[in-house]
Amino acid sequence: MQENKKNPRSWSAPYWKDNNISDTLKEAIEPDEVDVSSIQYHDKLSPLIWDESGKLKEDVRKILLLNVKRFLEFSDLENLDYSDVILTGSMANFNYNENSDLDVHVIMDFAQISENEDFVSDFLSMKKTLWNERMPIQVKGHDVEMYYQDANEPHHSTGTYSIMKDEWVNEPTKQIVDINSSNIQLKSADLMNSIDDLSNMNDKEFFLEKYNKLKDKIKKMRQSGLENEGEFSSENLAFKVLRNTGYLGKLIDLKNNFLTQELSMNENR
Repeated sequence: MQENKKNPRSWSAPYWKDNNISDTLKEAIEPDEVDVSSIQYHDKLSPLIWDESGKLKEDVRKILLLNVKRFLEFSDLENLDYSDVILTGSMANFNYNENSDLDVHVIMDFAQISENEDFVSDFLSMKKTLWNERMPIQVKGHDVEMYYQDANEPHHSTGTYSIMKDEWVNEPTKQIVDINSSNIQLKSADLMNSIDDLSNMNDKEFFLEKYNKLKDKIKKMRQSGLENEGEFSSENLAFKVLRNTGYLGKLIDLKNNFLTQELSMNENR
């Protein structure tokens, strides 16, 4: 249920202590203001990276494999066993746009590193984040995003191409897609406003509590959409709107800025 922002009791007192309700309501993003133009569906795969036969262009395949090699070296994991390297996401499907990433997943059994699943997941996530931040690589005008994926983790994409084997694992098919733009706008606006609200919070415990709940909500929303309705679910598409509009990046920046201020000391402190 969407939070009723006109009811002050729906927000915690620490927030309203420092903010005027009238000003906040004026700043709220309305659903019809959310730009969903990035949600597109095409008749054919992106001609930038796919040839007429539906195979990955050889120059693209070679440069992506080189990216993988350097990514493994950066992570100090090049001596492990890998079951596959795949290209997935919208660039391996018909719903790509000019902002779509080339999502490259390195598939392996995480247990090779440690039986502690949480530790391995956090470690590989950190390596992925550091690489993607330090190496803003583009191929044919699209950002390359590297990931580690556990071989036991279910994958919900209908378009999956093995870069290693140079063949489709799951070849996407054209389909009639019913995109509920109004529902996507509602979900996106609700989350955008929640992210904007975080920028006005000064209390550490309250901020971190709201941040963690919101991050978990977004993660569960997308996962539920993928599991129940697939890539074109309103939940997954709302997630993509947040990413394409920079709101996911803003959420991460808010926490980083908050912690930076907390751990820093100026002359007056």
